[in-house]
Formats: sequence, structure tokens, C-alpha cells
Amino acid sequence: MTAVRDGSRFRGSGWGVLGVASLGAFLSTLNITIVNVALPSIAEDFSVGIDEAQLVVLGYLLALGTLLLAFGRLGDVVGYKKVYVWGLAIFGVASLLCGLAGNVWALAGFRALQGVGSGMVQAIGPALISRAFPAEERGKAQGLFAISVALGIAVGPTLGALLTGAFSWSWIFFASVPACLLGVAWSLRVLPAERPSAGGGFDPLGVLLLFGATLALLLAVLGGGRWGWTGGVNLALLASFAVLGTAFVVAEGRVPHPTLDLGLLRIRAVWAGNASTLVAFATLFTATFLVPFYLADVRGLSVIQTGLFLTPLPLATLVASPFGGVLSDRVGARVPTAAGAALIGSGLLLLAGIDAATSAPALVWRLAVAGAGLGLFIGANQGLVLGAVPPERLGMASGMLAQVRNSGQALGVALAGAVVAARLPVHVGELSGTLPEEIVRRDAFVLAMHDAFYIGAAICVLAVLASLASERRRVGPRGGDARPEAAHEAEDYRRTEVR
Repeated sequence: MTAVRDGSRFRGSGWGVLGVASLGAFLSTLNITIVNVALPSIAEDFSVGIDEAQLVVLGYLLALGTLLLAFGRLGDVVGYKKVYVWGLAIFGVASLLCGLAGNVWALAGFRALQGVGSGMVQAIGPALISRAFPAEERGKAQGLFAISVALGIAVGPTLGALLTGAFSWSWIFFASVPACLLGVAWSLRVLPAERPSAGGGFDPLGVLLLFGATLALLLAVLGGGRWGWTGGVNLALLASFAVLGTAFVVAEGRVPHPTLDLGLLRIRAVWAGNASTLVAFATLFTATFLVPFYLADVRGLSVIQTGLFLTPLPLATLVASPFGGVLSDRVGARVPTAAGAALIGSGLLLLAGIDAATSAPALVWRLAVAGAGLGLFIGANQGLVLGAVPPERLGMASGMLAQVRNSGQALGVALAGAVVAARLPVHVGELSGTLPEEIVRRDAFVLAMHDAFYIGAAICVLAVLASLASERRRVGPRGGDARPEAAHEAEDYRRTEVR
């Protein structure tokens, strides 16, 4: 069955829907960043090493990153409200279980369950907003929605440190339970009921193939530094990704109700918006992955100090997001998305100028430049992609965009780790004999980090080009439809592809 809505939009309060979706996005993002600072306490309480403690993070990320597209499609089939409410409920129950976990393996398992709930929330939230707002307000709404994501990133490390220090690590999970209860009650009240009807179906084979392919890719990307990028395990995982990914593409072209309708990729805004998202998040996450190591190992800062130094990036995202959304409503999405991607690349180039003696204000404003770029980019790009697809494919498009975003983050971490691993020995060799050994290791890491930032900035040019290609230059009076081409492409797609 496919959920049927009245027209192309939900009836009801758009601002209420935005509030509910923002709460879910905040909780989902918060629980990525809040846990890292508590890992030493978790490892100490359970008497395990860092490898076992990392399972607490990996369980969440793997469950989240492999199921986003499937949950987006599920929303198209059974209704967005049902998937979203169940996602918040699962997230809340899993949070409670995480806080009560008696060993690290149970905690990792409950974190994976929490990731399932988070995936349901992340995949559906942007689709809810796109349904609730007309085209001329959609960019502004998606920009405001991005504030909740930035806020979750910003407060996570500090809140995690405060809760762990004042109580225990369990409270970083318990704190989400009442918020989830509020979210469920609020969603049931605000989100309109959807009437299911015949005419659509779910694709279990596609979901399984996509899950396997994505899991293999994420394991290869996240674990390549541990077992070797060219080692047997990693090559086997990459081969599995290639085989399962190919099988997924073939299967999706043959089933009547695919998990991913490949016809969507013929829409300019969809392929360009997803391509720019993949590149923009991959390049940004080279910085978010390496800067904490710089702060801790090069500058010798504590965990709380490191968290505070990283805060300017998401705060700048928070401030810039509404402007990117409003600008996209007025002049189209290509201007704010291209400008945002350019700022992300510029931020990386500026970060390539830091060293062991860089002052705090000099580091802060460089991070803020990259964060402002993300703010301009994310809301405008999200509004563009979701505004370019037919209403019955909103969940699918929203899940695809979320899955691409998470894959970009993982690829950024892999890129940063691979570049530093390759360049660090080179710089150590260049500096050896000229400086004390501890200074050699410190300065060699800084130089290798610079190399990663230069490469990330160069790659970010692709995000700028994809953003410029996302729509043709807008013509027509100010205040008119910012996405006329996307609307025509969506209508053409609907006539020929939607089954």
C-alpha cells in the first residue's frame, strides 16, 4: 500500500511539523556527538580497551548509515507519520536500554537499535517539511530545520562532558528519553493522519542488497585504517560492495516498486544535489575528523576544551542556515549551494595555515568559515532536491539524500585518515635530524594534516560545479518560482516513471 495525502501537501500547521521534525533531527545528531566524550568513562566502567569502546559509536553509525534509503521508501509506502512516530519511540526505548546496559556488548547492541530509530527519524524529517510548506517557503523551512542539526552538533560534546562529570555516562542516554516521549506525543498531535491505499509496495530484496552493499562500504571505509587499505579484509569488503551494489542496481530496474527508483537520477536537481552533498560532506569531515587530533595531540587540550574549540563550526552553521534557505527561495538554490561549497573549500584552505602556535581566535574564525559554508549549503540543497521530485517519491528522495550525506561523512574520515597515514612518514623523514623527536612527530602531523586539507579543498571544487549545474540560471520576475526547471522535470518524470 502507498500512503495517500490530500494533494501534494499535508494539511495542518507547517510550523508545528517543522518543530516536530527539528526535535527529531536534534536528538539524532546530538546522540552522535554526545557519546564520544564519554567513551573513556564507558571503557573504564566496563574494563575494556578503546577498540571495544569504539563499538558503541560504530554500532550506531552502521545501523543509521545502512537503512536511511529503506526507511525513506517505507514512509512513501505506509505513511510518513507512522514511520516517524515509530522511529522516535524506538529511539527512546533504545536510549533507556543504553543507560541500563550492563556490559559494552549490550551497550553496542542497544546503540545499534538506537541507530535504527535515528535512521527512521532522519529519513522522514525533511520529507515532512517539504510536504508541509509551499515551494516559495520550502528553502526557508529547510534552512531553519538545519539549525537543529547544527545545534545537536554544537552542544553534544559539552553536554556529554557535563552529564558524565556530574552524574555518570548513563545519563547521556537517559536525557533523551523524556525528549522522545515529548516528540511522540507532539507528532501524534501535529502530524496529519494519512490514508493508505493500494498502488505501491515495498522491495525487500532491494533493501537487503542495499543494506549489504552499504554495510560493506562503511566497514571498508571506517576500518581500512585498522586492517590496511590494501589488505585482504578491506579488498574483500570493497569487492562485496561492488557485487552487491551492482546486483542492487540491476534488481531495482526490474521490480515494480523499487527501493530506489533510478529514474529520479535523470532529474538534474536530484543527481546534482546528491553529488554536491557527497563531496561537500566528505571534504568538510576531513576537518571535523583531524582538528580534534590537532587540538588534543598538538595543542594538548582537554576533552572539554577540545569540544569548546570545535563549537564555532556548528554555531556558524546555525547562524548561516536560515540565510541560505531564504536566499534559495528568492534567487534559486544554485547561488547559496555553490557559495556554501566554496566557503567549505575556503575554510579547508585557511585551516591548512594553522600550526602548533596558532592563536585561539585564528583557529576559531577559520572553523567558522567552513561552518558558515555548510549552513548556506545544506538547507538550500535539501530544499532543491526535495522540491524537484513528485510527492509520492518524497520519502525515497529524502532517504537517498540522508544516505548520501552519511556516506560522504564516512568517506571524509577515510580520506583524512588515508592522507595522514601516507604523508606522515614522509614528513617525519624530512624533519628527522633537524628537531627533537617529539617536535618532529608533532610538526609532521601538522604538515600531513595540511596535505589532507589541500586535497579536500581541491575536491570541494566538484561540489561547487555540481551545485552550479543543479538548475539553469533562473529567469522571470523576482518572487516567482525559484525552481521552474525542476518542477517541469518532476512532472515529466511523474508521467513516465511513477508506477
